[in-house]
Amino acid sequence: MPISQCRLQNPIFYNKYASLQFGTTNTAAKMQINKNMISKVSNRRGFTLLELIVVLALLAILAAVSAPKFIDLSANAEQKALRIGVAELNGRENLVWLDIKNSQIGWVDDTAVFSQIDTNLGPNYHWSPRAEIDGGKLHFKDQMIKLKRIPSTEASAAKWEIIFSSS
Repeated sequence: MPISQCRLQNPIFYNKYASLQFGTTNTAAKMQINKNMISKVSNRRGFTLLELIVVLALLAILAAVSAPKFIDLSANAEQKALRIGVAELNGRENLVWLDIKNSQIGWVDDTAVFSQIDTNLGPNYHWSPRAEIDGGKLHFKDQMIKLKRIPSTEASAAKWEIIFSSS
């Protein structure tokens, strides 16, 4: 194809070819080409319908994949909160038992220890029907665990153990 036809069809090709062949540059022609390219790009506004549909489809796929993981994460966090509640109960048992052991009266029986234990663990925890001396059902939001309480003796504090956990 002759250079004159290239110039008519593709001014960028002509300017590059002419610059390479003759070692000159036509800055006015380059500026005109740049202005034409900028005006073509700046005339385009917004997104096409296809682009919006593709983005919405990707967001829907992302939501479908992440929602079940979030739900599992929430249930696991509630189970962890219940286990922390049991650890708190055991800590309270130890403190009350030590306090009674170090008192002037000393350890008498497990009923005296249990009567001094505060089983209220916070606003999201509740017992059904209540904490008993031999255990009970502890709930945290939607999760529940059944606990067994091993009584205290003169040699050791009582201990709460999980015997059933709803997952």
